[in-house]
Amino acid sequence: MTVKATAIRGTGVISPDTHLVRAQGPFQLRRIRPGITLGQWGDAGFGGLGIIDHAQLQPGLVVQMHEHRNDEIISYMRKGRMQHTDSAGRSEVISSDRLMVMNAGYGFSHEEQVVGNDQIEMLQIFVRPEATDMEPGVQFIDLDETARNDQWRLLTGPIGSAAPSFIRQAVYLYDTHLPVGGSIDLPSMAGFDRWLYIFRGAVTVGQQEATTHTALMIGANETTSVTATVESDLVLFLVDRNAPFSRDGTISG
Repeated sequence: MTVKATAIRGTGVISPDTHLVRAQGPFQLRRIRPGITLGQWGDAGFGGLGIIDHAQLQPGLVVQMHEHRNDEIISYMRKGRMQHTDSAGRSEVISSDRLMVMNAGYGFSHEEQVVGNDQIEMLQIFVRPEATDMEPGVQFIDLDETARNDQWRLLTGPIGSAAPSFIRQAVYLYDTHLPVGGSIDLPSMAGFDRWLYIFRGAVTVGQQEATTHTALMIGANETTSVTATVESDLVLFLVDRNAPFSRDGTISG
């Protein structure tokens, strides 16, 4: 699918009020639709960026084996540890210093279990692949937590990019940790719009203020920086919204 994206001018806000929130015992989920304020009939995605789940999982929780198709899934954790088991025979623990990317392709199954006594807080990011029914696979990447302090840490990007992991879409993922008063320029790339999520904290971007769970859409041609008014954890996507993508994903579509 290829859609001619309307250019973003200025800064658009995605309020926490637009999230779909549910709580089922040990599983709390905030489902974020990245492009919901773009006014696109029938699609609340942001180009190839489909859905983001901000989840809290309590100790003892097991998410039983289930299948995904045509989702590129990034498991980004800030708290806790999770045991991952999958249909490729891999069994790995992921955490804030170990990133997982599942390229579901034509079919990939996995099970997740909370390890230990700490609550998990994470983002599960569902990206729409560039094409349907590609080869499935999974990646595990060790991370240096200090590499995100006062600077953008590149986590994943398209095949062939400088990122340590890949997704099959024109999307880059960065994160950073800013102290009170810390300020940093937003990365930019010609043709790529920015989607900034406040995982935790409060920031100003130009004249716009944003707090925990709020997201900002910032056009490719906007020159701006972000300043933390309290200690903050931020996640940033660069997205080419004119890149082709499949809407056949189990979740991302």
